[in-house]
Amino acid sequence: MPSEAVLSTLYEASRITIRKALEVLRNEGYVDSRQGFGWLVVSPPLRQSLGRFSTIEDQMAEIGVRPRRKVLDSEIRWPSKEIAEILGEQEMLRVRRINLADELPFARVTVWLPSALAKDFSLSDYEQNSFYQLLNTRNVIKRPLSRAVQTISAIAIAEEDAKLLGVPNGSPALRCLRTTFDSAGDAILFSEYVFPGHLTEFVTEMSGEVMSIAPSGLRLVD
Repeated sequence: MPSEAVLSTLYEASRITIRKALEVLRNEGYVDSRQGFGWLVVSPPLRQSLGRFSTIEDQMAEIGVRPRRKVLDSEIRWPSKEIAEILGEQEMLRVRRINLADELPFARVTVWLPSALAKDFSLSDYEQNSFYQLLNTRNVIKRPLSRAVQTISAIAIAEEDAKLLGVPNGSPALRCLRTTFDSAGDAILFSEYVFPGHLTEFVTEMSGEVMSIAPSGLRLVD
């Protein structure tokens, strides 16, 4: 949300008055302040499961959050060395967009895929569908998308992303790099997601066999 200085100018009130009003709202549970973020509207972070092969939009819809995509730009270009090593040295479609949750900026997303797979796609396709939907339903790939490998790291958000997502420059964020493969193991998509740190959390479930605590060579009996 806007800084105290901006709110002071907007409502023609002193900084002291604005701060007192924000403190009242914080006591009532509507806003909070965090170092590096300033004042924030309180909302629980969206939990993303790492154990599922699905889109974030699908997970939003399941908990009653309305997802929407806003395309920033799309272009055909040659990939960087990093992406060429994953998808091959060929012309790529790069699409940048903002993912919104209930109309609030939630993530900046950049997707790369071979341009030959996207020759019949339009701008409205990128806003109305996930790339998983487009590729799996438009008969442009021989085999369905079936798995992904994702790396998550903590970063200080860059200035451009901070402006797009409405958070302070340099504030905590999560950067996710995802490579998506078809059922034969070929890499088809490369995606980068940047999430403001307070808006999401990743959850994974771990399980294993119950281990005996008996000394070596002994067997527990009922």
